[in-house]
Amino acid sequence: MEQGKIRTALPTGRQSVYTRSVPLSPETDPEFDVNVNLIFFGTEDFPVASLKALVEAGFSPSLVVTKPDAPRGRGRKIYPQKMRLVAEELGLPCEQPKSVLAPEFMDHLRSLEPDLFVVVSYGVILSEEFLAIPSSGHCLNVHASLLPRHRGAAPVHQAILSGDKTTGISIMQIVKAMDAGPVMLQKETPIDPHENSGQLFSRLSDLGGEALVEAMRILDEGEAEFVPQDDTKATRAPKLVKDDGHIDWSQSAKEIDQLVRAFTPKPGSRTRFGPKRLIVLEGRIEEDNFGLGVPGGILTSGEEGIRVSTGSGIYRILRLKPENGRNMTAGEFARGHFIPPDARMG
Repeated sequence: MEQGKIRTALPTGRQSVYTRSVPLSPETDPEFDVNVNLIFFGTEDFPVASLKALVEAGFSPSLVVTKPDAPRGRGRKIYPQKMRLVAEELGLPCEQPKSVLAPEFMDHLRSLEPDLFVVVSYGVILSEEFLAIPSSGHCLNVHASLLPRHRGAAPVHQAILSGDKTTGISIMQIVKAMDAGPVMLQKETPIDPHENSGQLFSRLSDLGGEALVEAMRILDEGEAEFVPQDDTKATRAPKLVKDDGHIDWSQSAKEIDQLVRAFTPKPGSRTRFGPKRLIVLEGRIEEDNFGLGVPGGILTSGEEGIRVSTGSGIYRILRLKPENGRNMTAGEFARGHFIPPDARMG
């Protein structure tokens, strides 16, 4: 074993179920059953694929924990948590405590005698007391980046915003410091040059499910190795806010493209055309062979898009959304608006 790695396994006292060349699953063996008392914590959309993958692989949680149903939108209507609906669909018990760190709820968790916790996008910094509850000492997290790069709440957005060529999933042991725990397993995937954060988010959610099942199997075999992260290489991935999405046309077309893709579908990259506020949804980078344009100046507009001069290169807008309007192609917008020769975005 390499120095710095910690080998660990699930609690002993039961025969490993992975002794064949073909991994066992409910499909390959009708009597397949993994005797692991697992509690799953997650909120919103990202954990859905992980929970479903665990169930399909035979690692059904004894309990799913998610946050309480909450009001959303202008009408502040109460909507059910996505994870509660998925748990009900899978026939799994689900609880929605106001705080998982409340002493009475942690006592409840202890009474369930869990072997391990799996936490996926729960959005709470967990205490050492909470992390000590599982008998195996394992609190696994599915993180949507190749740690130590992009620690924080928005690793998917920040990977695109930073111009990364690849990203991936890290399965790590949770520690008190945010996303700083030792890493057990990573799966890498390329970022398509036209992929936005919503599309990448969906792919990484599925990849996270695959990686989590693989990690569970490795744990079950007693072959898990946790490698400490190199903190000197850590980068931060704070949550994006609306104001950060303003397009600065003096930047390069490449930087603007990264901004647009990172902020799509939410919170949206913004610019102005006269008095109108626009959300730019999609575009392409083009070379500027003459370099005569003024940043923000509209060079051409039509069915092929709206070509805007930048600090370096041309950014051709393909899709946009006027504020309080509908998504449309740039060609549709150009047909409905007079765009004079000296028009500018800004």
